[in-house]
Amino acid sequence: MPASVVVSGVNTDGGSTTDGGIDTDGGIATDSGIATDGGEPPAVGSRLVIAVGSNAAPSVLRGKFAELGRAAVPRMFKVSVTNVTVGHSAHIARRGYVPAAPVFAAQNQLTAAAAWLSPDHVEALDATEPNYDRQTVNTHDHPLLPALADEFDIYVSRRGVLADPDTGQILAFGSQTRVHQWLRTHLDDPMFAGPPARVCTRLAADASAVTARIRAAGLVRHPVSDDRAGSGGGA
Repeated sequence: MPASVVVSGVNTDGGSTTDGGIDTDGGIATDSGIATDGGEPPAVGSRLVIAVGSNAAPSVLRGKFAELGRAAVPRMFKVSVTNVTVGHSAHIARRGYVPAAPVFAAQNQLTAAAAWLSPDHVEALDATEPNYDRQTVNTHDHPLLPALADEFDIYVSRRGVLADPDTGQILAFGSQTRVHQWLRTHLDDPMFAGPPARVCTRLAADASAVTARIRAAGLVRHPVSDDRAGSGGGA
């Protein structure tokens, strides 16, 4: 049986949201505004997009599309996808949080949020994700329930994910407190000590430099290229 991971509305940019997203300790979001079924058939040309980050929160998408002058947020619903789990992107977001990122992982089952997006919405969303690439994944390698399409899109971190430099073990997604403790241990730096909101404020002040230290310490793995992800490109 696949291991089960439930991630609905983890905010990849680290900010708090009122109806979804990560809180100051990096917790899992609520499901407000996310339906339990796929709903009406998609419009011609739409892409099925699965979110394991802030885009899974309807409030976050509303803000992104409003800023870009796009129409209202499409209906969001829950899906289950196999052979994908969630870790932490190997970078510090602009607000100081360590964001979430999908990881190819055999025998894992992920519950996440999805939406059918028009080409216009997809283009707009791409523009808001400078640290992520939208990757097309086939459902032969990554079975999807309900079986809504032969493929779907998911945003994969360009920075890789946090992993132990000796074992290559990827750090599973968790609270900001937990990832701060992990980074404090591996970088031997007290700047990661303290309440998560305070640590995030420190990290935000020099996010690029901290990200560079993470890379220099070898705390990064690129699972899409390291692992067999299937002919659809993996997750």
